[in-house]
Amino acid sequence: MTLKTQGHPPTTPLAIRVGVTGHRTQGLAEAGYNDGALRESVRQVLRQIQEIAQRLGLLVVSPLAEGADRIVAEEALKLGYELESPLPFVREEYEKDFRLPESRAAFRHLLGRARTVYELNGSREHANQAYEAVGRWVLLHSNILIAIWNGKPAAGQGGTGQMVKESLSRGIATVWVRPHGQMFLLRSADPILYDPINRLSEAMGRVLTARGMSWAGPED
Repeated sequence: MTLKTQGHPPTTPLAIRVGVTGHRTQGLAEAGYNDGALRESVRQVLRQIQEIAQRLGLLVVSPLAEGADRIVAEEALKLGYELESPLPFVREEYEKDFRLPESRAAFRHLLGRARTVYELNGSREHANQAYEAVGRWVLLHSNILIAIWNGKPAAGQGGTGQMVKESLSRGIATVWVRPHGQMFLLRSADPILYDPINRLSEAMGRVLTARGMSWAGPED
């Protein structure tokens, strides 16, 4: 895979990297998500990660598609996270995904705030493979994944359900944000098994230990 990179070298070598997978705007509406309630749930997860991470850097990895990707990126930036954006195509081609001028403007604005932008070499002739590739890029570069998911198998290649299953198979701590403020830490996607969100602290402890960082839990 070839790619173009724009941005700056990492400023925080020891950072918790939070990826996102989720549905686009129409899919969120069809699954029963409300924008305001979803944003509040995302903020709760991001704040909990902040509390657990303490003095470590925090970075969100988002391809900035309409819907879940942008919601997580926007809320993370408000809380002081840095942003890293892998794109499935070069940015001019990716913009064609966004029909409305205001959506393209929002995409450009967020892209301008990203610390680093990676443009993968996807093509429209093989668009599904491009979306799958960028989803896997997110997984490869994340310690924690926020999944805004309807709980169903992926409708196509690279879909949210597929990324959730692959995240769990890689051992990534995967937080499932459901409609109506429900949040769980997934253990398995098929069948769906999960723990309460407060188990995220334990999962993050394992992440930090695996990276050779000392960790004594959140401060009282």
